[in-house]
Amino acid sequence: MPIHRQTWHRLAPKNSLPGLPCPHCANGKMKLVKNGLVSMEPKHISDWRAKNLDDWEFDFATERWSASMRCDETTCGEVIHMIGDIEVVETDVDLPGGTSTWAYEEVLRIQAVFPAPPLFRISDSVPKKVKEQLDLAFRMYWTDVSACVARLRTAVERLLDDQGVPKERLRTKGKNAGKIHRMDLHERIDSFTSGSAHKDQLQGLRNIGNLGTHGT
Repeated sequence: MPIHRQTWHRLAPKNSLPGLPCPHCANGKMKLVKNGLVSMEPKHISDWRAKNLDDWEFDFATERWSASMRCDETTCGEVIHMIGDIEVVETDVDLPGGTSTWAYEEVLRIQAVFPAPPLFRISDSVPKKVKEQLDLAFRMYWTDVSACVARLRTAVERLLDDQGVPKERLRTKGKNAGKIHRMDLHERIDSFTSGSAHKDQLQGLRNIGNLGTHGT
């Protein structure tokens, strides 16, 4: 299933939080409830601005916000909560006459969502331990992308475990013949997908997961 990238952007205009898919039902979209967005400025920020008004810059702005959203599927009505802060970005502003200029704009930076909407739908046939890792990946997406993709790598490992792919094999050649060799994930995937069209997909997830694990 293709992923609509804009839906999963972690920056959102103050008046337009993304319509995330419902984490409970298959059809609903999460919509902001009436008066569901609350934003507050820390007192130490407002006090500093009052004392240093001549030095204040627009991009010094600091606020914490929370938002309550409800599934628009009437038979579901699931509720999720978002939290985050604001980020000041440069943006183009259209002017009369067809010209434009740049200006500062405050946008919402999403730092956490619970319960986490699925980045993609998980089939009911997916093994429980694989689904657990995918659910954790969905949750970590908002807080730590590296941790998110590392969970995808772990999901591949759990899939191989479910399919009974061995973690060790007996060497039959070379100076280590007769010794037990612990297989890495690359070898396990090759063993599982020999001649399969899924080999490249699983190896791709492994590579992405490695990037997240090693932070590179």
